[in-house]
Amino acid sequence: MPNGLALAISLLVILLFVAYLVSMILNFVNPFYSTSKKAMKKIVEKFNLKKEQKFVDLGSGDGRMVFAVHRRYKCSCVGYEISPLLLIIQKLAKLCLATFNSKIQFREESFFNVSLSDFDVIYCALPEAILSNLQEKFKEELKEGAVVFSYKTKLPDKKGKETKVEDSILYKYTY
Repeated sequence: MPNGLALAISLLVILLFVAYLVSMILNFVNPFYSTSKKAMKKIVEKFNLKKEQKFVDLGSGDGRMVFAVHRRYKCSCVGYEISPLLLIIQKLAKLCLATFNSKIQFREESFFNVSLSDFDVIYCALPEAILSNLQEKFKEELKEGAVVFSYKTKLPDKKGKETKVEDSILYKYTY
């Protein structure tokens, strides 16, 4: 039996290493943009969500924003991420922090392939190239009154409200 346990641990280590390598390769295409913990607290306060509303984090990284929003507002929260390593981190965090909480979900999908029409507040900390592609998707899919928050990078063709958060800017766009 100890040999089976050693084999299982070895396979887990190998799978984590492969996921790390794949994640590093994907990071050359899509770099990881992170929101600092200090800035995150101030940003979450700006969302003003109600319990029945829905929040989404596009490119949710390690999932900290999703957990913070749910902790504060108790609303339905979804994070979209494609990096295998970050998905593992998200799943482990959910297992430890919110095992049976169905209001917190992490989805292994590209946010370009899903409808954003159900969400009330959308958060993203993404590079300008991705945001410019998302801008058209926002126009087509978001319901009236939906709010998009973008950290550090503004949407190229839309005017929004700017708020200084730490040493960066949070952009707010209402549709």
